[in-house]
Amino acid sequence: MLCTLAKRKCTRLGSVLCNQLSDLPFVRRGPDAKSVPLPLFSDVGERLVPNLKTAGYGHYYHVTGQHYTHDPSLTRNIVMKVEESFKPKVILDAALSDSEIKILTNILVDSLECRQISAGEVDSVGSEDWNYGYVLAPQFTIFSSDDILLQQNDQNKELMQLHSRPGFPIGQKIWLKDIENVFVDLSHKPWDVQTLGIRTLADQITLVKKEHKFCDVQSEDNDGDPTHQELGDIMINTEWIVKTAAQLVHVASKNRFKNATIPLYVPRVVQADLNPWVALRNSLWQNEVPDKLQDSQNSYIP
Repeated sequence: MLCTLAKRKCTRLGSVLCNQLSDLPFVRRGPDAKSVPLPLFSDVGERLVPNLKTAGYGHYYHVTGQHYTHDPSLTRNIVMKVEESFKPKVILDAALSDSEIKILTNILVDSLECRQISAGEVDSVGSEDWNYGYVLAPQFTIFSSDDILLQQNDQNKELMQLHSRPGFPIGQKIWLKDIENVFVDLSHKPWDVQTLGIRTLADQITLVKKEHKFCDVQSEDNDGDPTHQELGDIMINTEWIVKTAAQLVHVASKNRFKNATIPLYVPRVVQADLNPWVALRNSLWQNEVPDKLQDSQNSYIP
């Protein structure tokens, strides 16, 4: 049995941050504020083990959601089996405490059904449906709910390949040496379109373009600066895409020639000097991510 657990540097930070912000109104007014909380289990193993046996031998993703707004002390955990055609089969989706997450991880590592385990995160806030995710190992992969979008080559770590992007052939190669920067873009108010992409010497490639309706746009002035409330909403609802961009920069930089750092460009509205909630989030990240990666987050798209 080959079980690979990726280093989950930033996985728990969303829950920690949500705990710190739990008394603020915007945390409880997210897009899923009226949705049904995820199930709670008195015995995680009792629910998981039979599902693993039913799903059978294969490659499993263990991913966590972003801020679990129903109960900030818990974290959403999803275990899914990834088929050859990348049709994820969810076998567990539950809100778990730290101690329950340890039990879950031990069960996966010890399970005979798990050929490989890849750890990462999905873009859900609370219990809303997830649309995108990433895993760190054995190959860094960005995926949607029905397809792989970008994946590091398993034979050559200096190469990534596109799997499903409009305008580009399946399997198109992206050499890390050719990447000029990774960028996150956010549409103007009401900030409902988020984009993650790569600029190479030859192309600008959109990896993820997601729409997210913000719950609490407080003013009709499209030219005005975001309010304190709106800045909080922006931080929470862009958490996954910024984190994914940072992970992509880290993986790509450490695997390309001479470990040359790739710049990461993000909009001003998700930078710490303008958004105090991002500053708080970054203070929790600072001991979890490399210094070079923190420095790269200070760049922005004008």
